[in-house]
Amino acid sequence: MIKSLKITGVFLLLLCSQQIFSQQKSDDDALKFKSENTHRNLQKKITVFTGNVSLSSKAISFENAEKVIVDETTNEVKIYKPKNFKIIHVDGLMKTGKQPDEDVIVYNTKTKTVSI
Repeated sequence: MIKSLKITGVFLLLLCSQQIFSQQKSDDDALKFKSENTHRNLQKKITVFTGNVSLSSKAISFENAEKVIVDETTNEVKIYKPKNFKIIHVDGLMKTGKQPDEDVIVYNTKTKTVSI
């Protein structure tokens, strides 16, 4: 009786501990911004960050950008004149035929692609 109770207890402990203590992998690609000024338009779902904008995420990171526009309807982050731009992990990279003086980088958060 005591032996079967111990075996049942150990089995329940192993079964429950895996469920309780297991870590779940998060697919959350949170964008963490730092800037001097922020302007949010709730109707158009657009946020404009200005003044030494920095971003860190699982996909890209940069520092001291002039301006960043986040458009939630098109899932685009437009980055103007960033410094120390780093691509950590993206699904696609495209080069546009725009003028080099524009210095705009577009990151699509839905498709995880960068357009330079």
